[in-house]
Amino acid sequence: MSKIIVLDEITVNRIAAGEVVERPASVVKELVENSLDAGASSITVEIKNGGITYIKVMDNGSGIEEGDVEIAFERHATSKIMYPDDLESVSTMGFRGEALASIAAVSNIELTTRTKGSIYGTYIKLSGGTILEKNQKGCPVGTTIIVKDLFFNTPARYKFLKKDSTEGGYVADILNRIALGNPDVSIKLVNNGTVVLHTPGNNDLLSAVFSVYGRDISSRLIKIDYVEDNVRITGYAGKPEIARSNRNHQSIFVNGRYIKSKIVTSAIDEAYKTLLMKNKFPFIILNIDINPSLVDVNVHPAKTEVRFSSEQDTFRIVYNAIYGSVMEKPLIRNIESAGNEYLPGEIYPGQSPGEGITRDYYQKSDYKWSEFQKDDYKQESFDVKGHLVSDNMSPGSVFQSDELFGNNIESNFPGNRDKSDETAKMTPGDLSDKPEVLPVNDAKMIMDELLEAKIIGQVFSTYILLEYNQEIIIIDQHAAHERIMYESLLRKYKNNETLAQTLLNPVTVELTNSEIMLLEANKDFFNKMGFIFENFGNNSIILRAVPYINSQSDFNSLFLDIIDIAKGVNRQEHTKTEEEALYMMACKAAVKANKKLDNMEVKSLLREMASLDNPYSCPHGRPTMIKMSLRELEKRFKRII
Repeated sequence: MSKIIVLDEITVNRIAAGEVVERPASVVKELVENSLDAGASSITVEIKNGGITYIKVMDNGSGIEEGDVEIAFERHATSKIMYPDDLESVSTMGFRGEALASIAAVSNIELTTRTKGSIYGTYIKLSGGTILEKNQKGCPVGTTIIVKDLFFNTPARYKFLKKDSTEGGYVADILNRIALGNPDVSIKLVNNGTVVLHTPGNNDLLSAVFSVYGRDISSRLIKIDYVEDNVRITGYAGKPEIARSNRNHQSIFVNGRYIKSKIVTSAIDEAYKTLLMKNKFPFIILNIDINPSLVDVNVHPAKTEVRFSSEQDTFRIVYNAIYGSVMEKPLIRNIESAGNEYLPGEIYPGQSPGEGITRDYYQKSDYKWSEFQKDDYKQESFDVKGHLVSDNMSPGSVFQSDELFGNNIESNFPGNRDKSDETAKMTPGDLSDKPEVLPVNDAKMIMDELLEAKIIGQVFSTYILLEYNQEIIIIDQHAAHERIMYESLLRKYKNNETLAQTLLNPVTVELTNSEIMLLEANKDFFNKMGFIFENFGNNSIILRAVPYINSQSDFNSLFLDIIDIAKGVNRQEHTKTEEEALYMMACKAAVKANKKLDNMEVKSLLREMASLDNPYSCPHGRPTMIKMSLRELEKRFKRII
């Protein structure tokens, strides 16, 4: 007797449902995307018990013809494509023809629909994929689908669902994403009778952001609108003060479709390099408008994973769009928000995840889906060329000291904090491959005007106080000078200028045998960093030249620290070592805290800052300056209410 059989249609549908329908949020996503493809301008979603027992999706789209209603629930039945070549340029949200069949296979479902030309609608009821009833029914133009008792016939799947509030959170999250990707559609979510989300559908992305995140977030965004090589990038980038501890507040869309892309998230990270501290990720909403033939969305049934025909070009364009937009705006943080970086998992008191979250609530607290918004792929990173790189090393610790205000800064790239080229060897020079963006912008104008600001003085011999345009500007002298020195060192390094100064009295350094082998293997790198040495035998070397920083610095300690950086990084990750070393040298070279500066030195510091593209943060992402307006000061003293 043959052991191999062809599975029946019901079993096949239940198996297929596992790929498309993972939880109630998957059902909502598929149904709402169908509504978008039907041209709906208004979509209402109602859920009960997290969507496990009840999901209702109602739209005002084109509806389904009476003769197509039954076949719509067949596997691979779709109106989106007709021929194999259509897969090369998919422009609709759905196209696989699997969603309705998969949902119907594991639930009880009712559908009511009417097209514009029909005088009556069509009603159909199914259970476990089997049609129980079909008849004509009066209804408005559009489609209404009710899904009940999800996974009632697959208990193994049902038991893996989480509590109602968590599943409701997943639903709210996916609808938030869809709303941000389709600001021209009014989207409403009702959870257990409470309106959770309601966007106006006025084709204004900022209005949608306000509806989802509230005033605090929407008031701290920078608009992105960039075109390169027939690819248009639009959206909003968050200012550094609203950065988060994970990527939950990053929404990426390709032609309106919410996706997850390692190459795009790496470009985002690169654009914010040295603007954010370690383990902070920017708020970003990004739509990539690209020719559908240049992107493959048919990678996974969930359709959230895509492949670009040219990942390097995509990386470069996304990087240029974000970096150019962010750096053309002044990023001086307000004093009331400079330290207001939200903790992961914050929930407003009295609220449950996924329940009763309204626009007013978002204004009161920056609500964070903690458990159910985690990325479901391991984050990998790419360098500026688009090559896959490692993502497991952070910047070195902050160090101090040096010669004051030495060089004009000409570099235009903000630096790379933790990416490296996986395929390259540890050799100097690759930093010159960074794409350069030269914005002529408001930020430059503001920094030039700060040169005319009134210098009030210095507090704690660490912070410089300026008065400018009815604002108090507070500058961290060490962080500001660290940025200046980093840009100077980076420029010299890229241009192959010497960083070395010869020592009158060479220094002997004792090392282990493995450390000497590391030095010999990477002698060109250390020489270019400014360390000229010779093997002195007996596990020791002679340092004859060191980087050009002040004479009070401990060169021996700096040398050992850079050796430790090189040891801690894979040999192929040369770019990471170069940048970590430059960060460390900039810290050593920067003016120390608790050092008294006179007005001439302060003005010199301001001139150097004005010459930078990014004077707003040190290489480690700490802010170099914050501000407080006269109005805020008067509010603090209760002079105004």
